[in-house]
Amino acid sequence: MASQTINIVSPTEHGLKRIKVKAAPYEFTIATRAKWEMVVADEDMTIAKGAFEKIRIKEIKLQRDLLALPCVFTPHALASVVRVASGTGLAPVETDRCIEIAYILGQETGEIKEGDLLAVLNILPIMFTREATEPIVIKD
Repeated sequence: MASQTINIVSPTEHGLKRIKVKAAPYEFTIATRAKWEMVVADEDMTIAKGAFEKIRIKEIKLQRDLLALPCVFTPHALASVVRVASGTGLAPVETDRCIEIAYILGQETGEIKEGDLLAVLNILPIMFTREATEPIVIKD
């Protein structure tokens, strides 16, 4: 699998930051053991039908080599979780991560309250099936 030069784009206090890296795809195996983590709102928010919003969630800590996949069933009547994020940009699977933000899509208009269950994440351990190429930062 050939490596290629890509940009990693992360938010900062001063706008977007782009880091150019040389990286390659790699293969992994998903374990048959898994667990569920709850995605719970950590703030109140008004959501409009069709709106795409960012909401703070109660912190979920993930150890390295764990994959988080949202469950396709939506437990909340007003919103669906599209993705989750650390809120600090890059969060590679080979490092420990902390999920603090969910991006949601409004299904109906209404109030999301702190403590509402927004989604469930399927947490799956992975194992690399070949030696992964460490991404290399390219300096301009």
